[in-house]
Amino acid sequence: MPWACPTSSDKPSKETTGADMTKKIGTAAEDGASGRTAKPMAGIRRVGRRAGQLAGVIEFRGILGATVAELGQRIVGEEWKPGDALPRESDLVEELGVGRSVVREAFRILGAKGLIRSRTSDGTRVLPRGEWRLLDADVMDWRIKAGDTRDLLLELLRVRAVLEPGVVREATLSASPEARARIHAAWDAKVEVFLNEDPDLAERRRRFIETDLEFHRAFLAAVESPLLGQLFNVIEAALRLLFDLQMRARGYETEMIGMEDGHRHHAEVMAAWIAGDADGAERAMRALIGRAMEDAREGLARAGR
Repeated sequence: MPWACPTSSDKPSKETTGADMTKKIGTAAEDGASGRTAKPMAGIRRVGRRAGQLAGVIEFRGILGATVAELGQRIVGEEWKPGDALPRESDLVEELGVGRSVVREAFRILGAKGLIRSRTSDGTRVLPRGEWRLLDADVMDWRIKAGDTRDLLLELLRVRAVLEPGVVREATLSASPEARARIHAAWDAKVEVFLNEDPDLAERRRRFIETDLEFHRAFLAAVESPLLGQLFNVIEAALRLLFDLQMRARGYETEMIGMEDGHRHHAEVMAAWIAGDADGAERAMRALIGRAMEDAREGLARAGR
């Protein structure tokens, strides 16, 4: 059957379920369309790229990588607060069991990320948080590992709340045929996950996260802004690690409670977009992100964060 564009009478009520919205909208398918080798260091762990590590982090290998990660996590974790002086190079050489050149290079890298500043007369001090490169993947990764998940998650969602309603509005007004096809395909994938009751909840949760991100990514690609694309790539890298917390708050750990509510919000965005209702799509996306922020706060509260 051809793709059916919802009319004003198709506008979902608050009681409309995700399944109802899926039936109203249909699916797009129906439309036809490196460091030197050395002895292990006494004071720090070697770090490498692991499953679950934030995508996009710079992989400094060996001794240098371990030193950068160790000092970065300790700074972000506020062992040394803004304005505090870091230990002298000679003290860190002894504590970490590395050469002086490694400490100096680690300082240079951390300085480029806005965490510290070195001056001959004043030593090396931690800079105010406002000067940190907060969108740097390493800095976000260290914040997560330091337990700063609450503030980071809410900050990322606030950025999405500011950006994405405008993005979906622009995509409604000006998406190219190719961009529209990608959005349709992303919606198809979300519908498939919603309707396919896979007994493997971990796999279903993984697919839910992936299809959700692609849905938002497809709208962003439709506005054809490389700068916004790169910004979302950074945000997405952290959200991949934090999204599961939001889902668990809705009961997805033992059963997929709340999935229909989330699907309904996405369906409302899709319905308005198909109808060419830019204002409605913008409102629906704002409501969707608002729901995500509520879930995040609930999940963080349950986790005691």
